[in-house]
Amino acid sequence: EKVKMLAKRVLGMAAVGLGPSVRHLGSRVGTILINNDQDVVSIDEGRLERDIGVVLSALQCRHFDIGIWLTTDDAVADLNLRHRGVEGPTDILSFPFHDEAAPGDVPDCVPLDDEDLLNLGDVAISVPYVLRGCEADSRGVGATLALCEDLRGVAAALVDEPTVQGRLSLLMIHGICHLLNYDHETDGDFDVMAALEDRLIAALRASSSS
Repeated sequence: EKVKMLAKRVLGMAAVGLGPSVRHLGSRVGTILINNDQDVVSIDEGRLERDIGVVLSALQCRHFDIGIWLTTDDAVADLNLRHRGVEGPTDILSFPFHDEAAPGDVPDCVPLDDEDLLNLGDVAISVPYVLRGCEADSRGVGATLALCEDLRGVAAALVDEPTVQGRLSLLMIHGICHLLNYDHETDGDFDVMAALEDRLIAALRASSSS
């Protein structure tokens, strides 16, 4: 779920005002930094990085840096409680850096003296939580839920994805949408975000089959 806070609370960065000299970002390729400190599931970090790059490119945001923390239930539960007031772990938490921007609206240039603004944000994922979702869906729990709820976007795609590796890429689509300040608090917001997720899922699948 989206956490309405600046990613600088995680990274310890401070944003400053725009100066007169700016850097245009069209040719820049951002850094995708993956920190994997869990040992429950073996993750192909290279594949995950490639998939994230495809999603960012489809959003025309490949010039931004992004951080991904693959971690444990306890670590995500701590973030969930501290930043959302919710007890227990969840699958994914997003920490947008540009959290005051309109959905999908990110800068295309930054001050030359403040490259911190090249940061899109950070995402934390509980890999054990994702694994339990796979195990539950293998028993048909997800399919039953899909019949009862209006599942679209990533939520619907997860039901048909049996592997943790594949689910991480799908969850990153959801998390990146939150980094861009898309949300699903209202029916209208959900419709917009689910449609965007479906487009990004299609782009990811097309790149995987090419």
